[in-house]
Amino acid sequence: MKKIFSLSVVVLILGADAFGFGAVLHYQGEVDDREAYFADLRVISTRTPSDKLGGATEIKEIDVTAVYENPNKPELVHMKLQFECPNAFSIDMSTHKLSENSKKVKAGENVKFRIGSGSYKLRRSDLQSEPLPVSDWKTSNAPMLSKAGAIACNSIEIDQALHAAIKGNDFDFDGFGKRISKLGLPSDMMLIGQTLPPEFLDFAWHQFWWEKLFAGERPDPSGKWKKRVSKAEKEAAIKKLEEMQNKIKPEVEAAKQSLMAGIKKSQAQMDARKNNAIRPDGKKLTPIESNLLILWKGRPEKDIVAIMGNPAFNQAGDSRFLRYTKSWEKQGFMAYNAYGNAIGGEVGGYAECFVEFKTKQDDKGEWRVDDILVRSNYEDAGLGRTKGLCQDLAQEASQIETLR
Repeated sequence: MKKIFSLSVVVLILGADAFGFGAVLHYQGEVDDREAYFADLRVISTRTPSDKLGGATEIKEIDVTAVYENPNKPELVHMKLQFECPNAFSIDMSTHKLSENSKKVKAGENVKFRIGSGSYKLRRSDLQSEPLPVSDWKTSNAPMLSKAGAIACNSIEIDQALHAAIKGNDFDFDGFGKRISKLGLPSDMMLIGQTLPPEFLDFAWHQFWWEKLFAGERPDPSGKWKKRVSKAEKEAAIKKLEEMQNKIKPEVEAAKQSLMAGIKKSQAQMDARKNNAIRPDGKKLTPIESNLLILWKGRPEKDIVAIMGNPAFNQAGDSRFLRYTKSWEKQGFMAYNAYGNAIGGEVGGYAECFVEFKTKQDDKGEWRVDDILVRSNYEDAGLGRTKGLCQDLAQEASQIETLR
């Protein structure tokens, strides 16, 4: 039921502490005009308008970053790509019965898409960001768009494939490839440990276009990238690439190494959490609280407001409390016949979840996050309803990278 009524359902792949899963979505062009497209697999968002919920289609959004070699193009373009997808489930409004939709969007097919709000380009001339306007809906079977649509519209299948491929500190690349190939995606789609636009930019130049980087031919009108590479550094870099070449193509080996480093780091974080999963008040941390504390512990209070907006605020003793709440409510009703007898009706429901940040002053007087409390309650709404509200709040609170 969460998929039908939540206005912003988010698939948090592998949890909110999220392994660093990015994908090299598409690569094209000739030397001097090459382009690399990267997708962030961590978060797929639902942007279905409220009046379309429960219908035959839903809107899914995925972050895609394009990095350009050509000096006349931007450094990168970060797109919030939205796709019209068949709804995973449909509901009969007369019987309220759910049915699963077997139709899948596959790579290679036409997709209906648009560029959503929050997209931008990073100008090469001065490395300043420039917003991109929201586009109209269009249809295309261009390889990059078609593959991005297949991932966005099949986010559950992608999530399951990632889960199945993780074997402790290892990753089953072949097994993952076989599963995603059923969606028309290339079985050798390259996964990397990077997920943010600046990381994608760095990866493209250091792993795909390294020969230009070492030759000092990277376009650099802003002057930010100028760095004289010493003879020793250049020889060491080339030696490393040669060693990787003996195993496999250097960019593929680099991608695998970055991915494995991310998996090992995340596994270590989770192992550490198992031994430190107690709140300051002595109670056990919930998974959402534990994930959010990894991101927020020690961060300034002003960052909370920048991400979450104005809170319900309270102060007691040496602590401040900033609370953010989401709720869902459905009115109940009772129908009566002409004689005043009850002939039917429907029970109402209510669900609520809040995230509360507790802050304390550091030795310089700045208020910083000390603890996070996540709590929910429901009445005739179903546990799934409350879980959906908490996931929405947790996803909003996890967008710290937007402050960078």
